[in-house]
Amino acid sequence: MKKLLILLLVLVAGFFALKKWSPDTLRKITPLIPRSGKQSDALEPQPALPPPEPAPVAGKGTDEPKLTPSSTSAAKTVAVDKTAQIVVLCYHRVEGTAGGTLSISPELFEQHMQRLKDHGITVISMQDFLAWRRNEKTIPPKCALITIDDGYVSAFETARPILKKFGYPWTYFIYTKFIGTGGKSITWEQLATLRDEGVEIGAHTASHQNLRDTHGKTPEAFDSWLNEEIIGSKQLIEKKLGVRCAVFAYPEGRYNAKVLDVVKVAGFEASFTVYGQRITHGANAEKIGRYAWYSRRPQDMELALNFSGPVTPSESEPPAASELAAAMLVTQPANGDTISDSVPVLKANLGALGEFDENTLTLRLSGVGPIPAKFDRENKIIEARPPQPLKPGEYTVFVSAKNGAKKMETQWSFKVVPAKGLNTTLNR
Repeated sequence: MKKLLILLLVLVAGFFALKKWSPDTLRKITPLIPRSGKQSDALEPQPALPPPEPAPVAGKGTDEPKLTPSSTSAAKTVAVDKTAQIVVLCYHRVEGTAGGTLSISPELFEQHMQRLKDHGITVISMQDFLAWRRNEKTIPPKCALITIDDGYVSAFETARPILKKFGYPWTYFIYTKFIGTGGKSITWEQLATLRDEGVEIGAHTASHQNLRDTHGKTPEAFDSWLNEEIIGSKQLIEKKLGVRCAVFAYPEGRYNAKVLDVVKVAGFEASFTVYGQRITHGANAEKIGRYAWYSRRPQDMELALNFSGPVTPSESEPPAASELAAAMLVTQPANGDTISDSVPVLKANLGALGEFDENTLTLRLSGVGPIPAKFDRENKIIEARPPQPLKPGEYTVFVSAKNGAKKMETQWSFKVVPAKGLNTTLNR
């Protein structure tokens, strides 16, 4: 009985003592409290806690704490090769001679794809190209983009299997009013299949007309029409296919300041012409040049396949020579003019081209070829006439020259419309 009373007194005294201990004291004795009920557990020695390190004080010469960033929070940087260059190939119809001057045979198209491979040119996707320009992804030193224009079903039935054979990504620029119209046009269902296969679908306007031509519309009507052609076609593609339409191709490569403004409002990330050049990292995103296949000018595509064409300047440099026609050259006929004279004087003031070797100066007319020209050295004016009357239709004048090893080329276009009642066949 006495022992029991002593034990009870000890327990009561211990209770009141614990209430007076500080939390720090309790934490220190916690490891000594047995958890398994065995005396040996409670008596095992515990490792001493290291003393806390004093916090560094600025200006006291202490070393700054070394921080190791976690893998999830560390900033990711990409080493982008800004010296890489790209050629952009442009095709329309893969049908052989039946498709006219814009058509290429399946056999020759496949040869072009093989040559890209043989020359060590890597074909990249449009999204990789855009990511490279945004400094989000690097690309090999020599690359190519493959684009097909308009909306002909031959892109789906003929070009697609060939491109799949090589594993090449590609971009399809369509003009929306042509889609699903029957005949040789592709359908929206086929476009959805291409989308699912990773093909980039870009806008090529609604009706594929010359965007610089007002078509006799009032300024207000023309503005509305231009918005529908550019912005409307983008919105329709996005609605029909559930995609972001990021890229645009000017019909026949034609644009002016007003067209560029609408393209900018539309929000395209890049827009493409048909003035073929090697594309650099800093090239103007609103005027990306493409090498287009024309059966009458196969040499143009040779420059792309050999990776030997001129280089597009960066946005901080002067415009490329091939882009000077509409904005900076004074030409006759004026760029975009419609004339009735079938043997017109072809004239241009080349002062905006800067210095060049006049012995290398050449003037060519689409559908005709090189034309002998006179050059006024003092006023820098080149002048020529077609050797024979031109049939009604649309023509492009090409003027090229060299400054050392650098080739410069510019071009402008005009239409010949027959006099009223004249019975002629349109030049196609």
